[in-house]
Amino acid sequence: MTEKNISKNVSQENRSNNIRSKKKKNKRRKRLFYGSVGVITPVLLLYLFLSFYYHNHFYNNAVINGVSVSNMVVNQAEDAINAQVKSYLLTLEERNDVSEQINGENIGLHTVFDGSLKELLAKQNGLAWPISLFKTHVMEINTMLEYDESLLKIYFDRLKCFDEANVEEPVNAHISEYGKNGYEIVKESLGTKVYADKLYEIMKESIINLEPTISLEEAECYDEPKINSQDPGLAKALDKMNKIAGAKITYEFGKDTEILDGNQISKWLTLDDNYDVTLDKVGVKEYVDYIGKTYNSFGRVRTFQTSYGDIIKVKGGDYGWWLDRPTEVAELTELLLKGEQLTREPAYFQIAQQYGPDDIGDTYVEVNLTAQHLFFYKEGKLVLESDFVSGNLSKEFGTPTGTYPIQYKENDATLVGEDYATPVKYWMPFNGNIGFHDATWREEFGKDFYINNGSHGCINMPPANAKKMFENIKRGVAVVVYELEGTESFDIEKDKEEKEKDKANTETTTASTTVR
Repeated sequence: MTEKNISKNVSQENRSNNIRSKKKKNKRRKRLFYGSVGVITPVLLLYLFLSFYYHNHFYNNAVINGVSVSNMVVNQAEDAINAQVKSYLLTLEERNDVSEQINGENIGLHTVFDGSLKELLAKQNGLAWPISLFKTHVMEINTMLEYDESLLKIYFDRLKCFDEANVEEPVNAHISEYGKNGYEIVKESLGTKVYADKLYEIMKESIINLEPTISLEEAECYDEPKINSQDPGLAKALDKMNKIAGAKITYEFGKDTEILDGNQISKWLTLDDNYDVTLDKVGVKEYVDYIGKTYNSFGRVRTFQTSYGDIIKVKGGDYGWWLDRPTEVAELTELLLKGEQLTREPAYFQIAQQYGPDDIGDTYVEVNLTAQHLFFYKEGKLVLESDFVSGNLSKEFGTPTGTYPIQYKENDATLVGEDYATPVKYWMPFNGNIGFHDATWREEFGKDFYINNGSHGCINMPPANAKKMFENIKRGVAVVVYELEGTESFDIEKDKEEKEKDKANTETTTASTTVR
């Protein structure tokens, strides 16, 4: 075979192959076309069918007034709603696991069909049915259900949650009474008091929508406490009250002790509606008054045993414990507000040598006006015994009796009165301008000089004895001044006779002189 023939045969074969390839492609296109038509056509037919179907059927997932009417025609929807209404029971879920029910039949609940269902269906777009596959269609018709509201009101008023025996008022969180753990926050009590008007309106709406339950808690139908245990203002007030009540002030009065702590302080604390904590200052003052009345010895009538062995009552004077009440109230109030815990001596205007019935102690000066004699004891030991001259009785300058404290002592003082200015070396006042001092102008002491030749009220002492007293005495030492019949240091009758004899002699001398 020639080369030309071979080439010709190849060309014919290529044309045949191309023709066969085109035929195959055409066949595939036809199969694809017919296949697509086969798929699309049923889908389209199904869409059109369901579009027509949902023209007179409610969507899938359609709910009317709480009743499922999925894929139902109007008559079927009416039957479904009727069935639901006939068995309707409204349950009220209350606190404390209590529940109550109202039956639809008892309140005359029934269905009224006035064409509203048809109107709802007419508004439904049948062509949009695919959307119903993915969402719920909730619809409401206000005129579908009716009931007898007067019957509802009767059953509503009979609910147990309104029975007074079951109603618990809500209680706010609050601060407890003071106890062994101090003050504590008492958690709020929710109570069971229902807002009747609110619940009534919610029930009417629930019945119309055939809702099966109402949770009074979720519907916020309860009267709630206004203050809960997490209230920051309440917590702050708690801290302040515990701080103040946590104070502990101990007073020691010799063998006696007074402890002021939370048991008493808590009675003085109040809390108002704004969480302001107040410490009752009247209560604090009354407590300080109690301390003063109990332990003050200022001006007390004292039982005193003299150096002569007699036990006497000594009235008057300003010696003793004398509480500075205004200062103590102020300082104690400040300590309480700070919550301090300490042992404290009260603020005093004046103190004594010791606490107890005998507040004089064993260091004191005993002044017997009757005997014109004194004793000075220091720490129980007699360090000085001396005669003296007291206030002039004939001029009504008599030295007052009583118990007094040494006010101070001073060297080289000048005693000034209305008609005198007398310098002294040792001055120890105990009763205003009355005190012990040296009397260098006197040669004798004791006896009855004080009756007609006494001082202006002071205790005149021999200089050496005044010096010894000055060196051993200090401010606050008690001076007990008294009179004790039978301890005179002179013979009263003999002294009287001598005075009368002196008077007679004077008169005789005068008469003789006159005659001469």
